[in-house]
Amino acid sequence: MTAPVKPRFTRKIFLFVLLGLVTLVFYLYYSVGTANVVDVLEKTNLFYFTSAFIVFLVSIFFSSLVWHSLLRNLDIKTKMRRVLLLTWAGMFFDATLPDPGWSGDLSKAYMLAKSSGQDAATIVASVVGQKIISMAITVMDLILGLALLAWNYTLPSTVLTFIAAVLFLTVFSVVIVSYLSAKPKVTKRLLDWLIRAICFVRRGKWDPVDFRLKAEGMLKRFHESVRTLSANPRGLIRPSAFSLVSWGFDVSVIFLIFAALGSPVPVDKVLIVYALTGSMQAMGISFVGFTEIAMSGSYTVLGILPAVSVSATLLTRIVTLWFKLIVAYVAFQFAGVEILTKSSAAKDQVEVYADT
Repeated sequence: MTAPVKPRFTRKIFLFVLLGLVTLVFYLYYSVGTANVVDVLEKTNLFYFTSAFIVFLVSIFFSSLVWHSLLRNLDIKTKMRRVLLLTWAGMFFDATLPDPGWSGDLSKAYMLAKSSGQDAATIVASVVGQKIISMAITVMDLILGLALLAWNYTLPSTVLTFIAAVLFLTVFSVVIVSYLSAKPKVTKRLLDWLIRAICFVRRGKWDPVDFRLKAEGMLKRFHESVRTLSANPRGLIRPSAFSLVSWGFDVSVIFLIFAALGSPVPVDKVLIVYALTGSMQAMGISFVGFTEIAMSGSYTVLGILPAVSVSATLLTRIVTLWFKLIVAYVAFQFAGVEILTKSSAAKDQVEVYADT
């Protein structure tokens, strides 16, 4: 078994992040004014700001409990410590790779399969189940926030249209993921199209037989695991409850940030902005710079002072992006060491059996 491949900060990723940061700086300078933002940040209450980090850690812990519970429902035996470690390691990919929102989920599934030697298809089914649960909660958050905004405020039609569009795309994503997970014939058809496309590009230089057999076997086990989860609704109560608790702590980070700035904010505004940014992340369009502009711009449209909106956004992203990135990178390094250790032990065991 080979060592896990370390993620590389390619030139494209570096330029992408740099472009986002430059765009954010120009936005701050020309739209808000850096002096106004600095004036607000200087008044930050460190107790509330520090509490936001603790609450964020608790949120990740409960998110790990969701995955651990789903793994247990599928008879995947693993310790909670490893699940927590790989949850953080997966977040490193979420924070660094621009993708359709699946890099972290698939990477943690891959690392667990490598370190435990258990079925990868079944583990992938568990992370897909977790994804569906979290996206469903995001949809409920959007609906609740939109209802509260429509009831309490008179917003421009363009704003309501944008929120409704994000809601539609989020619901559509949940439906697509759920549909593909429940329909083996559809995924088999997609596999056939993929193989035909590769054969067309490679033009006779690639034999798809072995690939097809392995892929069909994995898809079969994946769909069987999904059916196992859906056939036991009571078994989904526990991970759903953990996911709701994780969501609650995650939202609380924003409330603590505004409290740190001495600017309490209504619940409906927090819910709608949190759901909007969460939907963008789930759909893979949450990039450095763009997310900050979208978040602060949403707060401003909802009636919060621009300087406070930007300050709250910057402090929130320190907790939910930069702090997450540092902890996730450390977790990824530990996860890599664990996979190498397990691989080495398995290799030694094989050699002992061969000698005997």
